[in-house]
Formats: sequence, C-alpha cells, structure tokens
Amino acid sequence: METTVEIDAKAYELVRYPKTEDHSLRAWSNAELLILKHISDFKTTDIQTYNDRFGFFNCFLNDKKITTIWTYASQQKAIYNNLALNSLATDVVYKTPFDTLEKASLVLLKIPKSLGLFTLFLQQIYKASDTQTIVVCGFMTKNFTASYLKIATTYFEDVSQTKAWKKARLLILKNPKKDSSLTKMTHQITWKSKEIQQYYGVFSATKIDIGTQFLLDTLQVKSTEVKVLDVASGNGIIACEVLEQNPNATLTLVDDFNVAIESSKLNVRAENTHFLCADNLDDLAKESFDLVVSNPPFHFEYENNIEVAISLFKGVANCLKTSGRFVLVANTHLNYTTHLQKLFKEVTILNQNKKFQIIECKK
Repeated sequence: METTVEIDAKAYELVRYPKTEDHSLRAWSNAELLILKHISDFKTTDIQTYNDRFGFFNCFLNDKKITTIWTYASQQKAIYNNLALNSLATDVVYKTPFDTLEKASLVLLKIPKSLGLFTLFLQQIYKASDTQTIVVCGFMTKNFTASYLKIATTYFEDVSQTKAWKKARLLILKNPKKDSSLTKMTHQITWKSKEIQQYYGVFSATKIDIGTQFLLDTLQVKSTEVKVLDVASGNGIIACEVLEQNPNATLTLVDDFNVAIESSKLNVRAENTHFLCADNLDDLAKESFDLVVSNPPFHFEYENNIEVAISLFKGVANCLKTSGRFVLVANTHLNYTTHLQKLFKEVTILNQNKKFQIIECKK
C-alpha cells in the first residue's frame, strides 16, 4: 500500500482510517495533489478545507491557519492519526457544516460523491464568501457530472474549469451570487403517512431507499425490546418505526456522519432518545441492548467496502444482550451471513427478495 506522498520536497506518511486490507487504496487522490499544485503561489495563510477525509490538506498546509469542516467522526480520527504520524500539531480547528464561518479568502474542497453534500458544502461556503473569496474544487475526471457545474453556478457567478492533470481537474469558483434565498439546507421525503426531513447529503436523497423499505416492512418489534440501538441510523426512519411499534422504547442512534445525526434529530423527537456521532460502538456498554437494527453501509465514497460493516457487526455482538436480537437488511451479493456466523450462534434469514435479505442474529 502506498503511504508516502511528496510535493515540492515536502514528504509525509499518510495512512487510511478506518484501516483497509485493500492495498490498492491510498489516503489521497490526484485531485488533492492538483489542488495543492494550483495554490502553490497563493499568499493567503487563512484557509478553509472541506472533505479532507484523511488529513492531506492538514498535513501539507500545517503552517497555515486552517479551519477544517468535518463531516465524519472517522475523518477526525484519520486527521489526528496522520498529523501525529508526521509529528505535527494535532490541535485542529474543527467546524461542522452547520456552523457559521468567518469570511474565507481561500477554500479547498475535494468534491464528494454525494451531490447533496456538495450542495450543503457550497451553501456554507457561499454564506462565508465575498468578492475576494476563491473556491478551489478538485475531482477525478471519471467522476465528473454536469451536475457539478449546475450546483456551482447556483451559488457563484464565475465558474471555470482547469485542464486535466493525471486524470484530475479543478473547478474554480468566484463572486458569490447576491441571492439570500440560496440557503435552504433541508428537504422532505414522504414515507407512507410520514414526512421525513433530512439535510442535503444524507443517503437516499429523494426517497427512503428500497433496502430500508424492505426492512421497515419486515421488522416486528417485541414489547420486551425496550432498549434499542439503531446502527448507521441515517435520517432516523428505522428508529421512527421502532417507536411506532413500541412507544416505550429507549433509543440510541449511532452514525459516523454528523449530517445524518443532525437529520435524525429532526425526525426522532422522543425524550428517551440518544444520538451519537461515532464510527464504532466502543463507547456503548457491553450487553446493554435488547434489539439492534441496521441498514449498514458498504460504500466508502466511490469504493465498495464491507470492512466498516464487519467492524460494526463486532461492536453489535459486544453490546447486544445475550437474549437480544440483531436485525439488519443486506444486499444479497454481499454474503454478510458468512461473517455474521462467526460472531453469532444463530443467523436466520427472516425475509428475502431478489436484491435484499433481512437477517436476524442471536447470541
């Protein structure tokens, strides 16, 4: 696995977190390299960064005044790990996509896979921009979509593209539009009689995804399942169904993505609900939940990767009561049952169709 990156005689070791066994992956892309190449002559020392997933910008620009807009708990760990690995200061200035930022002169953004998240980022950038602001957005050319331009021109008057370099390219944004109506951050999804709200960027932007729908249609919560954990909770729709079936349930929602956690707070308003932005279940008490439900992730940006899900399964096995159940939905091609059988004594297919399985696990 490639871990050393050098630019203009500056070299750093960068590793991925969460760790991966896929040795073809690395902790940076040519899009990020191109961004640094483009700004090499810029004199500004005040920089805002978006989607610095593994700390590339934080390492190479550690002599600047950087504000890092974070979206994942695992992202914060990755940045800390790589700064420490290179003996750099780890006291990063973090903000969320919901914070009000000071005016920015230079913004660096690696465009995420989610166009909704790109929209949310540009909304925040737009509100902190003036005529002096320059926004440099990097992406790999194979991922380009015309929606990049449509979204960018919604917020900025001047949008230009650079030439490609090592299969990467940049969008340069300048001159924010004078339109105060461009800051709506949420949209609604209708599910049966429910109106689910979520911020831009949360998984499945236009409807409840079909895997979750299949789980919702199958799930039957027992009256004795009072303490319930929703892993990778997204907008909270599964937790809403649990509460509808058992209003006495005490819910804990966990998601790595802070935008998802904030979205779930819009929908799950019961007093006996706890929200945790975390990439693992290490902070939850051992054998403490009667029921765990999940539509676990298997994508990491453009990568298909079940390593994160398998790690979460291990956490579930630790915090599930001996009499408890773990019910999840899984794409049939992922073969989760093989991994689950190593952790649980009973693994049963409760329901299945051509695309999905509803799996129940017991200790």
